[in-house]
Amino acid sequence: MVENSGHNGHRERMRQKFRNDTDLSTFTDLEVLEMLLFSVIPRADTRETAQSLLNTFGNLHTVLSADIDSLCRVKGVGIKCAEHIVFLGQVFRRAEKESLISVQADDFDDLSRYLINFFKGDTIGRLCAFSINKSGRLTASTVLSVGITDRIAFDIEDLKTFLKQNNAEMLLLAHNRTDGTADPTEEDILLTRKIRNLLDDEVYLLDHVAVSTDNAVSMRSRGCFRSFE
Repeated sequence: MVENSGHNGHRERMRQKFRNDTDLSTFTDLEVLEMLLFSVIPRADTRETAQSLLNTFGNLHTVLSADIDSLCRVKGVGIKCAEHIVFLGQVFRRAEKESLISVQADDFDDLSRYLINFFKGDTIGRLCAFSINKSGRLTASTVLSVGITDRIAFDIEDLKTFLKQNNAEMLLLAHNRTDGTADPTEEDILLTRKIRNLLDDEVYLLDHVAVSTDNAVSMRSRGCFRSFE
């Protein structure tokens, strides 16, 4: 099958845009994901598949954090495409671990800068967990849930497995706010208490940080932990 000339021309325009800019800051998540799929979907329009992935998972980060079975349930995604996305996601997470090495959890200025950059560009709320080692440094991260509500659901065993795999001494929770403020809500406090209770003191919950576009707020420093510690 010969690739549609319209698709071919569009792909070349996208590649030329990247050559001109040499920077993804001018690209939307849709465009980034669309280009990422070029090599694994060589003869079809990848834009529709990229849009379906974003509609299903919320943003680029959560697409790259999805498992193969979940990806294959998205229209246009076959096993080869799913494996490609999962592989890239694991490569990015390995690279991310290297960037975490210098982030000290007890240096809130340093941590704030890292978290603001971590959530930069997100338009949907994410609740993330970060493992912390004996030295107090962040070692890994995982997405617990997308779309923050007071009825947020995730498997606590998955969180425990993540912490065990990364030899975590402590846990840091962080979520981004999309309403422009980083002030913790009553729902944030209830969620934090729920997670702490589910962990049964297996790992020390260091903090839960609420993050906006240009600010980060420590819920522990705000006194939000007093009601359940």
